[in-house]
Amino acid sequence: MKTLVSIALFALLCALPALGQTNGFPAIPLPVAVAGFASYNQLGEPRITGGVSAIYPIVGSIGMYGSTTAEILPKKAIDPTTKRQFYAVASSIRQGLHKDVFDTGRFSFLVGGDVGPGFSQAQPTGINVSLSASFIATPIYQISPAVSFILPVRMLYITGIGWNPVVEAGVAVNLKNLPGKKP
Repeated sequence: MKTLVSIALFALLCALPALGQTNGFPAIPLPVAVAGFASYNQLGEPRITGGVSAIYPIVGSIGMYGSTTAEILPKKAIDPTTKRQFYAVASSIRQGLHKDVFDTGRFSFLVGGDVGPGFSQAQPTGINVSLSASFIATPIYQISPAVSFILPVRMLYITGIGWNPVVEAGVAVNLKNLPGKKP
């Protein structure tokens, strides 16, 4: 199963350049936006973390969106010299591709996936680098022209166990519709 997920994500990323060959963006509730979110991972330590994401149209005429997501994860660690506990910082950055599959009024639903490196502290010194990949289902509700509520559910595969859903909840801000003077 892990090989199948890897092949699917690799094919998705290889197809990305071909998608940029058309123009035009549909009028749907998810515009170019930035988002802040909190996430809950039942297997994580700590279980609640946060991050930021940029969402942008790739091929608007067919509802394809890209995302760049950065997560900051505090990790409990022990200083090898003093044996004191402290919080180290782990982080990941992922690039995603999402398809708008359903729109009705203020509600949209996207499906897709993302992949990218993760970085954490290695004991006693150094950096661990890992690969993070997931499938994502994202319901979006437009609260106002400038603000939308997002609720992405990332599906992480755990070898020997199965799928671990990670629920993220946040707010996406439409940069084009912020209040203020328009040129």
